[in-house]
Amino acid sequence: MSIAFGAGNGAAVSAADGIETTVATDIGFPEGTIFVGKRLYFVDYLRSNVLRLVDGRPEVVWHRPGCGANGLVQTTGGLIVACFDSGTLVAITLDGKTVSEIDQDESGHPFEAPNDLAAAKDGDVYFSASGNSRNPGKVFFLKPNRAAVEVASDLGFANGVGLSSDGDTLYVADSATGRILAFSIALDGSLGPRRDFIRLRDTIPDAKPDSFKIDGHGNLFIALYDAGGLAIVSPAGKLISVLGVPGDHHTNVAISPDGASLYVAAIDDDPAITFPGKIVQVSNPIAPSRSGR
Repeated sequence: MSIAFGAGNGAAVSAADGIETTVATDIGFPEGTIFVGKRLYFVDYLRSNVLRLVDGRPEVVWHRPGCGANGLVQTTGGLIVACFDSGTLVAITLDGKTVSEIDQDESGHPFEAPNDLAAAKDGDVYFSASGNSRNPGKVFFLKPNRAAVEVASDLGFANGVGLSSDGDTLYVADSATGRILAFSIALDGSLGPRRDFIRLRDTIPDAKPDSFKIDGHGNLFIALYDAGGLAIVSPAGKLISVLGVPGDHHTNVAISPDGASLYVAAIDDDPAITFPGKIVQVSNPIAPSRSGR
């Protein structure tokens, strides 16, 4: 279940004796996995749904045709949905009532493929816009008044975003180059110069980092769309291990509130399966109870 890497990149770990359970099936293209309290929320990009797991079954919370729901983040009062296809951010309640939406930045420019979002402890939100062949990927800072300010550009394909455990650094996955970039965060929410945090393709051939989550110790759990599961990376930017997870592609991951389990959004390539997406629960191989911390 685990493909371990050493070679000076940190201690290899194994999850071969851990749990592995499929907790949700019949999903078109799962993404946006987050925990709200003890409840798992996620999206189905193909069906443009926001869902939550209730008694072991996915329950549709919100639906909007044409949205292309791709990312989720919890904010005060509910959630924000990133609509990849319609180029909008939509604020909804936890029960699915639409509250507000924006479709352009503070300069009046439309968003090109909003992808993923991350919230700081004070409620500030950063989100990526993947871009396209004509426009570069970007990162935006969403002010408390919901005005969106461009804070980074010239990315190949801006994907997952996340904040360090101390809130001082923003990490951004550039899927096109196989890198996780790091930016220092200024007091006004703007970003300092980018730097390479880890070049995943230097160690994992064909790695295409998608979305990721960060635990309380600062470790990154990065979904690898094309490399078999998750890359686990230390706060120092060292590869701890690659955790194999069932499925041909992996788009996102959520860490359970107790830190013991990882909930991975996975997709199969089987043409016989109409809706080939699923959510797979696996043991966290570096949870304190397993690593002895």
